[in-house]
Amino acid sequence: MQHNAHDAATEGAVSRDLEALIFDMDGVLCDTMPFHLAAWLQYSSTVPELAGASQERLEQMGGKRNQELLPELLGRPVPKADVRRWGAEKEAVYRDMIRGRIEWLPGLVEFLTQAQAKGLRLGLGTSACRENVELLLAHENLGDFFEVRVIDADVERGKPDPQCYSLVAERLGIAPEKCLVFEDATAGVQAARNAGMACWGVLTTCSAVALHDAGAEYCIKNFQDSCLPVIMPQASV
Repeated sequence: MQHNAHDAATEGAVSRDLEALIFDMDGVLCDTMPFHLAAWLQYSSTVPELAGASQERLEQMGGKRNQELLPELLGRPVPKADVRRWGAEKEAVYRDMIRGRIEWLPGLVEFLTQAQAKGLRLGLGTSACRENVELLLAHENLGDFFEVRVIDADVERGKPDPQCYSLVAERLGIAPEKCLVFEDATAGVQAARNAGMACWGVLTTCSAVALHDAGAEYCIKNFQDSCLPVIMPQASV
């Protein structure tokens, strides 16, 4: 059940002497999932081995790297060469689709600006490849907000393994219990919780029930949520 704003503030991130905010990218900064789904469906129609890539199955795999996504999707081990080739070619289709159509979630830039002004450290932890990260973060110079970025090539194990978020915290020099993660996928929420971090869900990809069941303490539709300001005063400055 969705916590109310007071519960989220007192039971969640604010009670942890918050020092850092860590963001997933796809589905958190920008609602990219429709573009990723369209790219997978378009690309898979050209590759016979990927004929089983239905939209329903793909929607269940948000937050995962292609290294984990493809074996799950096909139900069998996939040679590394195929993972690299299929993943790279699909991501190129995705970038062609989203280029010039990037829109931040409502309130994002204002929220990042306020968080920075309050002394909160900002990091990015994503399963995306370098080319995708650079494309999105170059838009309106959003990347300038994030002093640390961890991407797919930086980790050996994808979400829900905690490695991604643990590495962001390590590079920021902030203890996990002083970090709050924003995530849209159940695998990402589980990764944050496995890393010992508080996590708030973003309702672009999964339901509030699914995100809460995965461990999210509170869920927001976007960064205009009325509960967000309560995390600011507790920042260590």
